[in-house]
Amino acid sequence: MTLEKDGMIGEHQYADHFISEVEFSWQSQNRTTQTSKHGQMIRNHKEMGLHVHLLVRKTKKNESKPTPFTYCGEVDFQSWDGNTPITVTWRLREPIPSTISTLFALKPL
Repeated sequence: MTLEKDGMIGEHQYADHFISEVEFSWQSQNRTTQTSKHGQMIRNHKEMGLHVHLLVRKTKKNESKPTPFTYCGEVDFQSWDGNTPITVTWRLREPIPSTISTLFALKPL
């Protein structure tokens, strides 16, 4: 996920953000519904044997070069709200390290 959406077209300005060191709020693509195949994969990923990993970067570019992603760990579905897009709360299996929380300006729990 790219956290800061400046410069992206409106339909790609999803409200992705850290809630805490163990929770991340992510919005699906606008066409995804809770009952769609992709929506069900999001909700039932563990039962389906799918692993979801969170990779985040603050901005899309750093000057003229793409900003690298930071690996934050494996996440599990916690809850969701809405449709088209779905707002999903993911729970990280391990709290993100302080070096990463500092990078993304998170306040400690």
